[in-house]
Amino acid sequence: MKTLSKFLFAFIALSIIFTAGIKAYGEQNVVDVDYKKWSRIAISSIKEKYPDAELVDYKYDGRVTVNEEESKDVFHVKSKQNDKTFIVKVDVVFNPKTGQLITVNIAEMREGNL
Repeated sequence: MKTLSKFLFAFIALSIIFTAGIKAYGEQNVVDVDYKKWSRIAISSIKEKYPDAELVDYKYDGRVTVNEEESKDVFHVKSKQNDKTFIVKVDVVFNPKTGQLITVNIAEMREGNL
């Protein structure tokens, strides 16, 4: 009977550890996939608005939860066009539950560093 209880305890403990590891790994991958998806959308939106601009530098400023159905990833991209350097701020707003894009807001900011 003691052997069975030890086996059962070990099985439960390993199951908990294994499940926690999968959950943590899976969540990290979802964030990475989301980040990559939204950054591609941000970059393509800048290229669409400024087709002749050279994208010089890039900074991800993080994610903001707007409400239960909206989150926003914020990006700053240093761009150069016709000897003019400027920063473009891009807000990619999406539904975190469905992964659907809601809107992309682009604002040109003053020249400066990221």
